[in-house]
Amino acid sequence: MESLYTRTRNITYMAQRVVKLVEEVEEGPARLSNLVLHLDPTLPGEVQDALSRPQRQYSPRKTSLLHMIVFMGSVPVPSSLMSTIVHTFHHVLLLNIGLDHNVISLLDHPVLRIVKSLAMITPIRAELNPLATYTLLPFCSPGLQYLGDWSQHTFPTWESLFPDRFPSTCRATFRLATWINDEPFLYHRQQDNKTVGVSVTLLHLLANKLNFSYTMTTRSVDGLWGSEENGEWNGLLGMIQHTQYDFTINSLLSSLKRATAFDESEPLGFDDVTVFLKKPSPLTKWMNPVRPFSLRIWALLAVAFILTSGCLVLQAKVGGRGWNADLGPLRAILGQSSPCLTEPRLFGGLWLLICFVLTAAYTSNLVGVFTKPAFPPQLTTLSQLLSSEIRLTVLDQVNIMMERMKNDANPSIRRFRERLDSYVDDRQVVAAMAAGTHGYVSSVTYTSLVLINKFKANETYTSLFSYLSLDLNDKNELGALGYTTDEGVDGGNKGAGRPGSPLTTNHLQGLFTLLALAWALSTLIFLLEIIHKKKR
Repeated sequence: MESLYTRTRNITYMAQRVVKLVEEVEEGPARLSNLVLHLDPTLPGEVQDALSRPQRQYSPRKTSLLHMIVFMGSVPVPSSLMSTIVHTFHHVLLLNIGLDHNVISLLDHPVLRIVKSLAMITPIRAELNPLATYTLLPFCSPGLQYLGDWSQHTFPTWESLFPDRFPSTCRATFRLATWINDEPFLYHRQQDNKTVGVSVTLLHLLANKLNFSYTMTTRSVDGLWGSEENGEWNGLLGMIQHTQYDFTINSLLSSLKRATAFDESEPLGFDDVTVFLKKPSPLTKWMNPVRPFSLRIWALLAVAFILTSGCLVLQAKVGGRGWNADLGPLRAILGQSSPCLTEPRLFGGLWLLICFVLTAAYTSNLVGVFTKPAFPPQLTTLSQLLSSEIRLTVLDQVNIMMERMKNDANPSIRRFRERLDSYVDDRQVVAAMAAGTHGYVSSVTYTSLVLINKFKANETYTSLFSYLSLDLNDKNELGALGYTTDEGVDGGNKGAGRPGSPLTTNHLQGLFTLLALAWALSTLIFLLEIIHKKKR
């Protein structure tokens, strides 16, 4: 039986050996990183005391952290680190000072499987010398890799201690936590019931490149997307948290909580929240000849015509001769020839100049009216929206925007929140928007794709005070994501009114109306002239 003296001496030697090994790691492969120690509470007290001495101070110039976990026995990760290590600790070094263990089972612990850099130093004999060093390639068989016996000469650099753990997926099969109701990113196509979407296209590209296969779930187990409740995650993220599934390809917005608890991929894109409104109907086309001038200009023109005609008639009567005052002003406005000016030349010349400017402006604006359909003024600012009778609507789900709106004390945001109605179905939201009574508050790019692909509303709705001007057909701006949006996304209505489309009789209603009016007036004048001639 081991004596108390022998046991104490062994623990003292163990403490000294562990302290020396930590110093060798600090001076060797971890010299360019900050070392953080995590001690298993079951370690002997003398070992804990020896390792609790002040270590090298944290240096902000070193951007990486190496988490060194010292334990003894078959549990490599203290329970206090279980829930965070896989998501926040990218570089982990295990130091085992016990003999009763299985190297593969320790390195293949569920929370260590996807750590970027992982190695374990473990004794071969009770003397803690030599110490063998291992790592594990999680997707390959055999995955256990012996790196060599520990020494500063064998592992002088970071790369020598932490080789790439993911050189290949080795044809692994991943279990994906997915909800195939995330159009246009992940959904069932109605024509053939095939699972398609932007995320599926990207997944196929990655699977072919990295040589892996996968299985997908139809929906989350609890019918939720993923939010934190009492420290636990539900929905798709909860399925990943409890290690049942490897990852998800559904479109989830990034947040601080999600980024802290899960290892996110590089973002596919950045988006803004905006308000989608029903586009106002075009103004009546038969009124196109009136639109080049505002109502005020037409009123001023009528007043000027009456005053000019009156002045010319008065001057003609006083002078006994002069310009044909009854038709002259009207002829000039219509661009027709007028009798030679005799008296007063200055007044008549000024009127002709005014008529020239008016007709030139009218002609130019009329061309613009016929070239592009006219619409009533649209809302362009948040103040205009809050001053209108339009209410707001959102999908009843947990997201970053709703959380911020609930907690924001800004008066404008509070007024925004007071007129907010929520619906559980996107069809209800779009129906309220189509009725013109509500504006749809949502992200720009995602909602634009859904409106085009699912509701065929690419020319019916517009966005208000959007900070992201994104053309859905501009692949240079969308990057790799742009090349995956063609599948299932309709190119849009190619009808009249779009750039490059020809004018139709529908656009020329105003011109034909004006022509009919001119024919009617000319016929009336002709009849009046005949009646006047007969009476004379």
